[in-house]
Amino acid sequence: MAPTFQDALTLWASNPFRLANPAKREQARQTLLQGPIAAELSRRVRKGDRVGAKTLILAIGQAQACGPDAKADDILQPAQLPASVLRELPRKRGEYVRVAAAAGRAYNALERILGSSAAMSRLRAEVWSACFGESLMHTLELEQVIRDHDVLILGETGTGKEAVAQVFLEATPGNANGAPAPQSALNAAAIPDTLVESELFGHGKGAFTGATEARLGRLRAAAGGTFFLDEVGDLPSTTQVKLLRVMETNEIYPLGTDTPHQADVRYVAATHKDLEAMVRSGEFRRDLFGRLAGITIRIPALRDRPEDIEEIGMGFLQNYSHSAGALDHEPVLRWLRSAQARNYHWPGNVRELQNALRNLMLGLAPGLNAVRAPQTVSSEIPPAIVSGEATLARVEEWYVSRVIASADNNLTKASQTLGVNRSTLRRRLKKRQD
Repeated sequence: MAPTFQDALTLWASNPFRLANPAKREQARQTLLQGPIAAELSRRVRKGDRVGAKTLILAIGQAQACGPDAKADDILQPAQLPASVLRELPRKRGEYVRVAAAAGRAYNALERILGSSAAMSRLRAEVWSACFGESLMHTLELEQVIRDHDVLILGETGTGKEAVAQVFLEATPGNANGAPAPQSALNAAAIPDTLVESELFGHGKGAFTGATEARLGRLRAAAGGTFFLDEVGDLPSTTQVKLLRVMETNEIYPLGTDTPHQADVRYVAATHKDLEAMVRSGEFRRDLFGRLAGITIRIPALRDRPEDIEEIGMGFLQNYSHSAGALDHEPVLRWLRSAQARNYHWPGNVRELQNALRNLMLGLAPGLNAVRAPQTVSSEIPPAIVSGEATLARVEEWYVSRVIASADNNLTKASQTLGVNRSTLRRRLKKRQD
């Protein structure tokens, strides 16, 4: 049954991802756009219902901003938001446009994240709420509160943390024309420790050998918008101290200078590491963790949502359909529905699935890891081990599993930590499976 205009308005004024079915969301969007917008807006203005009028304006603007072909110029045109209405409301048209455009960008970014499982539906709704609060009215009225509420994205390697972070980058309202807000990103694991502070905070000319000119830095480049710090668990301890100060004061001193610069940004950080365990061990500052984890988003592993495998695979194949031409994808589709694909543990998650599909499209074996690595285990020591009631075999099994999980299923790294040969570790795991 088609939704009523009021039902569609309620959905799109709050969190459209509360409705998990994308086809039904689109149906509600069309119902809203084709409804009695002008009459309803005039009625609310005549009644003096300013909150209701602003809610309707934002919902309509967001609905117009969604879709792959949406343009900022099409949002809330004067015919839809006449001057006679704006005179009754204490905000300019551009303030509604910038929020609606941000919502449209975020909506489209969330739609690009594949997976219709219950876990992914909950994730989309959670991310939307973290971007806009209970409704777009929260963004309009409490934008600075939202910007000051930083985000930490957790998930195993290959789960799509960067794609989720992109939603937050797009969700920051830009200027009155609907253009995106400034944004920048840095992968802490990809930058040498000696250069990470220069990348973050910038530097003055001559600040160090090779600094032939001044550099703005990633944080100042994102001023007024959002900064994404990937692999935050790899940030050096000295940099952690300086970053926390910048987050608390919004003041940046580029290396080699005494001049402060303002940079009010929203911080979105991501890591595959267990930051809480790193806090307990002293590897990561507790105060920085507390600041980053204002909102924590956890992305489920692919093995915990096998029903998404086929959809993700189909989306990947469609991306290649133009270049692949008339290639026969039927063998790939059969494999996506096979027990091997469904029952595999996917230590590399979506990224590993994509690699397997590339192999299959080239006529190769999927190349899955022959050794079933254990699933991530808790950093807490099992009570039976703490109380001295576990067998030696159980203690060894738990510790080996813990080391492999900490090494992100990298058996070479885990074998080095355990002090055993890699082939010995592989045989041990294979024997455990048998």
